[in-house]
Order: sequence, then structure tokens, then C-alpha cells
Amino acid sequence: MDEPDRAPRPSSGRRLTAYHEAGHAVMAYLGGQRITGLELLDSGELAGTCTTLRRIPVHLSTASLEFLEHHVRCLLAGVVAEARVSGREGWDDACADLDLAVRLAMRLVGDCERVLPYLEAVRERVEAELATSWTAVEALAEVLLAAGSLDGAAATAVLERVLPGGGRPSRPLPWVEAATGTA
Repeated sequence: MDEPDRAPRPSSGRRLTAYHEAGHAVMAYLGGQRITGLELLDSGELAGTCTTLRRIPVHLSTASLEFLEHHVRCLLAGVVAEARVSGREGWDDACADLDLAVRLAMRLVGDCERVLPYLEAVRERVEAELATSWTAVEALAEVLLAAGSLDGAAATAVLERVLPGGGRPSRPLPWVEAATGTA
């Protein structure tokens, strides 16, 4: 049986980009980063941006390992959100994010053979985390689609309105044990 016609939606590429950027933003926000802006772009290879303020560690210490792992989570959150909306699986159409995630994962696990299993483990955790916050991803993506860009205050207001308790974790998000080799 044919489905009834639905109201037209924004171009699928623009819609996927909005969800991709919203995924980045929600994961960053949940990890305690301050969102400074979201934007959908209409030209070039870069289709959208999500900017945040974060402390960049100088030395590879436990704190910077957590920072790097969270950065990997934020990178993969865009891919996960886009895949959830598009129905695609795998690492399709995420070249820039995936390239950086692979480089960061290599710093974390220190062995080429462990990079892919590590990234798969992180992606599974990101999928679970975004699933519990999916209404925030949807809300932020829809507002971004309508506006084209959001400053940090507007994006944060959406997330605080939609996420239980404002969405801030009571403690930092745990990082994947593979980074330190512990079980």
C-alpha cells in the first residue's frame, strides 16, 4: 500500500547535516563543553559546523586522555546522529570527522590494530548515549534547520529546555577502558 504524500521537507542533505551537527552539539554539551555556535553552510565540502569551547591539554595525562576520548565521542556523535536519521550504517560520508577520530584514537590506544575496535566500542557507547538524549538531538536539529545558524546561547536554551535536569551530568562522562588497556 502506498504511503500518503507528506509535507515537503528541507533537502535531505541539509536535514542530515542539521542532525549531524546537533549530534556533535548534544554530545559536547553532555560532556560539559560550552557550545558557541551551530551553522548550516550551503557551499563547499563542509556542510555545517558546531563550535565549542574546551580546554586543550598540553601533556598526555589521565585528564588529557579523558579529553581526547570525549573529543572522539563528539566527533562520532555527528556520524551516529546522521546514520540514525538516514538509516545508513557504517562510517559513510564522515570523512573529516572520521579522519580526526582515527588520529585521536591512535594517540589513545597506541596500536594500529586496536584503533578500529576502539572506535567501534566508542561508537556503540555514543549510540546508546544519543538514544537516551534523542529528543534533544531532534529538537536542536529542527531549530537549526529553521534558523540556519544558532549562537551558543540559543543552542544551550534548546538543550536545557529538552534535556532532563538541563542535561548536565553529575560527573564527567566515563571514557572507554580500551584507551588505557584496562578491562
